[in-house]
Order: sequence, then C-alpha cells, then structure tokens
Amino acid sequence: MADAPFGKSLEMRILHVTSTSTVSGANRYAFDLAAGQKDLGHEPVVAMPAKPGTAFDFAREDVRRVAIGNPRAFSFLNIMYGLKPDVVHCHDGTAARWLRFAPLRPPALVTLHIRYKPATMSHFEGVHMLADWQREALSGFNGKVAKVNNWVPNVAASTPDAIGAAREEAGAHADDFLVVFVGRLENVKGVDLLIDGFRTLPDPKLRLAIVGVGLDEAAMKARGDGDPRIRFIGYSSTPTAWYGAADLLAMPSRREPFALVALEAMACGAPIVATCIDGFPEMFRGRDDCLVQPESPSALSDAISLRAARKTSPVIVRDAYDMTRFERTAGVAAVTRFYDDVIAARRGAR
Repeated sequence: MADAPFGKSLEMRILHVTSTSTVSGANRYAFDLAAGQKDLGHEPVVAMPAKPGTAFDFAREDVRRVAIGNPRAFSFLNIMYGLKPDVVHCHDGTAARWLRFAPLRPPALVTLHIRYKPATMSHFEGVHMLADWQREALSGFNGKVAKVNNWVPNVAASTPDAIGAAREEAGAHADDFLVVFVGRLENVKGVDLLIDGFRTLPDPKLRLAIVGVGLDEAAMKARGDGDPRIRFIGYSSTPTAWYGAADLLAMPSRREPFALVALEAMACGAPIVATCIDGFPEMFRGRDDCLVQPESPSALSDAISLRAARKTSPVIVRDAYDMTRFERTAGVAAVTRFYDDVIAARRGAR
C-alpha cells in the first residue's frame, strides 16, 4: 500500500473481529469504529459469532457483518483468508488467540478493551491502548503502541417521552431519586456492591434501576430480593433514555478500562458516581466528586445519600463535563492512521 497524500491512508479493507456477540463495550466500539471508517472511505467488515447476536443491534446498516460459525477459530480464519484484508483489528483476547499461529496472516493489532495479555497479544504488530493505566504492562511489547481514548459513540439522543417512560418503568415518580446502573450483570461490574450499599439506605424516595443482563443476573436478583425499590429492567437497546432518566448513574466497577457507558452518560449530562479504578480517574480528571473508593458498598451509599439530599425539586438535575478529549471524528481518524504503522511493521518483519 503506497503512502497517501497529506498523511491520509489510502482506502483499506479492515477486518474487525470479536469472539462474542453479546452486548459489551468492546463490541459496540467495534461497530462504531467501523462506521466511522466507512465514512472515511474505507471498507470495514465486522466478524463475530451469530449468536446470541444482541451486539448486532449496534451495527449501522451500511457496515458489512460476517457471522463466524463453528468451530469458531477455523471459521474465522476461513473468513479472513477469503476477505484478504489489509489489516485485522482484534477486540478481545480470544479473537487474538485465533491469529497466533495463522500462517501468512495480514498485519494485525489488538485494542486493550481490558488489559494486555502477553501470551495472546505479543505476536501482534500493534497494540491500541485506551488509557494511561495500561501503559506499564506494555513495557515488554516489541511492536507499535498507540494510545487513543474511547470516544462518545454515535448514539441517538433520547426524547422526553422515552425518559419519562424509563422513570415509569423504574417506578420512580418525579420527586423520587432514581439511581441507575447500565451494563453487564457480571462480577467485574460490581453490581453486588451497588445493591448492598443501596439497601442500607432506608429512604423510601430512593429507587434503583438495574439495566442489563449477564451471567450473574440470577444472583443479583436474589441479592435485591425483598426491596421493592429495586427493579431489574433487563436489556435495553435505548440506554440514552436511562441516562436521561437518572438522577445519578452508578458505576461500581471492579475493573473498567475506559467505559463507553460513562462516556455516553457524560454526553447526556447524567450525574455520575464511579469507582476510582483503572480508566475512571483519567475520564473524570479534575472531577474528584465523581469518584469513590472501589470495593466499598458504604462509599456508594454515602455518595447516593449525598446526591439525593441535594434534590429539592422534581427536576432531573444535569451535570456538565469537558468532552473535548473524547471527540469521535478525531478518535476514529487516529486509530485508522495507526494502521499505517502496523502495516509498515509487518512489512519490515518479513
């Protein structure tokens, strides 16, 4: 591939791959990045298993999708060799493992949606890190490294009717204080900590809506059982309605590289409380009021109580954040430019 004028890459066929089609930040990011690259004149393709398939809700219609069959590694390699992409962009460790021993593979990189795993990622030409906290683990990586923060995805703004419907589904009246969690119901997201902290607060005007599904859904429902103020909403394809409905969005994560949910909620002006872990301190730089101690139900209950005490009217109070660091067009362009370095590194290794 020759150099393009003005530092812009020539048209590329880009194969994004992920090993699961469950709803996750990584899968939503893959589709949004692909859509942005389509707008830049490239040919992105997103490959993922067909089932369970809910991640396909986030695919833009003009972005090509390819379903990975069984056995998955073999199916993906057949897809890759058939498409002949200029670059392969992996979005999880399992997908990265599929490429480890692939002969004559294209140049490849991986995005650290969680953390660097040398056993499955050290063979790549490039690593795309999302946040500063990931840099230390890359000290032994010999390939190219680029840091580009996650950005606010292209999501449809919510309407007053949708926001009202969300509060009604949560059982929250105008003068109630609604705490919202949006994400996977899995241990890493800390939903158990939020439920435990919330249940220590006796205020009958408090409500908690837990929006999402996951492996620990039954355990979380059992944990919240007996408190009528807590409602499990299930999967929602319109999370912006919940950001708009929230008096406070809680993110009690145990691990969180650079959360798309937080970026979306920030763009919607939702007040947020998040654990001081991984990417959150970078996201909320200069906003210590948004951060609480991790692994602490009491820290979460204190934050909820403090914010609830400030609600003096039925109005859902909004917050304001500096979003200039998380601009989508610049982020998509930066990641796409990094492919040139990855491709050049592959050529140099031959």
